[in-house]
Amino acid sequence: MLKIQKGIDNTILRTVSTKIKDNEIKSYLKLASTMKKFIKDPDNGGVWLAAPQVGYNIRLIIVSLPETRDDENFKTIIMFNPTILEMSDECDLWEEWCLSVPKKTWEVKRSTEIKLAYQDERWAFKSLILNWLKARIIQHEIDHLDGILFVDRL
Repeated sequence: MLKIQKGIDNTILRTVSTKIKDNEIKSYLKLASTMKKFIKDPDNGGVWLAAPQVGYNIRLIIVSLPETRDDENFKTIIMFNPTILEMSDECDLWEEWCLSVPKKTWEVKRSTEIKLAYQDERWAFKSLILNWLKARIIQHEIDHLDGILFVDRL
């Protein structure tokens, strides 16, 4: 059972997460699977989750990547050590929320397109170019890995 870390002053949420080393991947596969099941459960109210949100300061995020907020045919991906390689200069302002700061929504400015690198659950290197909602989701979750909450971006 995962316990969501909450609060803007939560030490775990404010700590920069450590990179997962090659010899550590197997020890975090179960956590990644549990996190994926958590976000796929509609009763939990989230579709993306970073390891610090469940008490682990490691660079692991699980993200569903819908085309729109109403998209129900989306992929959910496990990402180890995600890194944003490039960000567009073009930004937009859109409402965000977070399981770790419940019942709060604010408009946050984010880049509209990013290039991302990560390792999957088989430890293969992957890269993606994402735009709009997908880019926003990744930026929000990588912020968690860097000890940043969306309220810091206001």
